[in-house]
Amino acid sequence: MIDLWMLCRGWLLPALLPEDGGEAELVAEIAAGRVRLWVGEACALATELASEGDGTCLHIWLGGGDLQGILALRPGLEAYARGLGCRSVTIDGRPGWSRVLRGHGYVRAGGELRRTLR
Repeated sequence: MIDLWMLCRGWLLPALLPEDGGEAELVAEIAAGRVRLWVGEACALATELASEGDGTCLHIWLGGGDLQGILALRPGLEAYARGLGCRSVTIDGRPGWSRVLRGHGYVRAGGELRRTLR
């Protein structure tokens, strides 16, 4: 797990906001299995399961690295979420993510982007 974190660290730390906690907290969440890392050739995502009023969703908590690589992780991530019974995938992020993910079925819902899974 530490080797995987060290591979992803340079991509994910810049996305970690002060209110998200620090690196030690993130590593503890990964080690406990509450956060899953998704690794591409030159990118990484960190996801967590979240309970919502309409069921469970897979929330993309952090992302960084190559944009095309991140987009390439999306189909597998969404299939994983479906397999867990998630009703949606959500992502917090900068406004530019709306433009990038709109063509993939993500819509702005309050302060996050959401894709309903079928």
